[in-house]
Amino acid sequence: MSVVAHISKNTITKKEVINKDVVEAVKEVAIELLKAWDPTASDFIVLRDFYSISYPAPLSRELLEKVRKYSPKRVENRVEIALPVYEIVHSAQWSVEGIDVGDAVVIFPYIDEATTEEILRGVIQSFTSPKEEGDLE
Repeated sequence: MSVVAHISKNTITKKEVINKDVVEAVKEVAIELLKAWDPTASDFIVLRDFYSISYPAPLSRELLEKVRKYSPKRVENRVEIALPVYEIVHSAQWSVEGIDVGDAVVIFPYIDEATTEEILRGVIQSFTSPKEEGDLE
């Protein structure tokens, strides 16, 4: 399962959980966005980054099954994973400070609602703050 969140001007305009693998969801969404994209107005950028998420140990069996493929690591009394997060930016303007994202779609694996909200907060913050290498790490 994957989260697909549409963001416009740093606001989530639509968020859904779909029953698709993340890679397939990224490809399908990118194809649809390309059809509507105006290459004279903006770049079209697909980025993959990793967002570090931490859970209190021990993990429940259900949560462990969901995060197992993301190489969970025990760090003191917590378990950390690096979740792949894809950003498809299809409306943006470049400025001296970096890129001003107008419209984007963010896609990542669905773990639970708390994780979804944490990732979306981090992504929106990275869109609004000065751009530095490793914003999502």
